[in-house]
Amino acid sequence: MNGFKKDLTEMVLLVENPQTNLFAPIGPGRKESILREALLLADHNSYHLGQILCLRKSLHTWPEE
Repeated sequence: MNGFKKDLTEMVLLVENPQTNLFAPIGPGRKESILREALLLADHNSYHLGQILCLRKSLHTWPEE
């Protein structure tokens, strides 16, 4: 979990940095940009968060309201 949080923090700092060109290709001969990777990361993480929430609800480990 610590690695996940560290990587997420690094991505947030990269995206928030005004020096970062979000649209520039990541490397030579590549079409992927930092913006694309950030959006992919957000989509991936939200999908897995939804899986965790569904699992906790089905196991009745979700706090009652």
